[in-house]
Amino acid sequence: MSNDANRRPEPCRVAMPLLAVWLGLALSALSACGTVPETGRSQFNLLSSETEIELGREAYGEALAGAKLVTAGPDFERVQSVGRRIALASERRYPDAVAGFGWQFVVVDTAEVNAWMLPGGKSAVNIGLLRLATTDDELAIVMGHEAAHAIARHGAERISRSMATQVVFGVASASGELSPVIVDATATAYGALGETAFSRSEESEADHIGLMIAADAGYNPRAALSFWQKMAANGGSGTPEFLSTHPSDARRAARLEALLPQAEAIYQQRGAPSVGQGRTR
Repeated sequence: MSNDANRRPEPCRVAMPLLAVWLGLALSALSACGTVPETGRSQFNLLSSETEIELGREAYGEALAGAKLVTAGPDFERVQSVGRRIALASERRYPDAVAGFGWQFVVVDTAEVNAWMLPGGKSAVNIGLLRLATTDDELAIVMGHEAAHAIARHGAERISRSMATQVVFGVASASGELSPVIVDATATAYGALGETAFSRSEESEADHIGLMIAADAGYNPRAALSFWQKMAANGGSGTPEFLSTHPSDARRAARLEALLPQAEAIYQQRGAPSVGQGRTR
């Protein structure tokens, strides 16, 4: 009789790499739960803030490559002035979230109505946006909104979900050399390459946080209503809401109106603070 029947089965070695992947993902997930400032929402984020800031710095250069920048004059000075106050208000309200930020605000000479901010406070405002946001209060609403995306780490959250999916389906790079891909994904996720990436819930959350930042910076939060009315008239989010990643103009206005008492209390408390020097470079 053969001794094969008495042999103990060998452990399944083929499954071990997959098991290791799942265990690694599980351990990462345990340490990847964070909380969004102001709203208290729980979020899943595999990127450290330090890594995200470095990605933002690299993506900033990529996003601005070939862009025509405005480096002097009234438009430039206006963006610097409002940007400094937004930076200071962000530091007051969310010091942990903006730790390590190196605020930078550039003006891009293009008629496209857009603004964005990458991780680490790396921001751009288009001339087209400045022509629509005719008051500093309105500009502060927009710049506060973009700062809120970076503070809430919306792009990193989206990238983390993608990274988790890659691991689950075994398409993550075995070499670990994902940096160029993630740098490009960072620029895309934050809208720096002209693509709309954020979901309706993320846009609403940025509206909420950005409104409080603008109010804390000494800008009238009621400007949010006038600005989004202008956006609606300009064709801002005219696509039906169920087809759009942005909230409808009516829903956005209703949510902002509900937040106004809180924002106006902050605004009255802050008054009109003097413009200080945020950490810029």
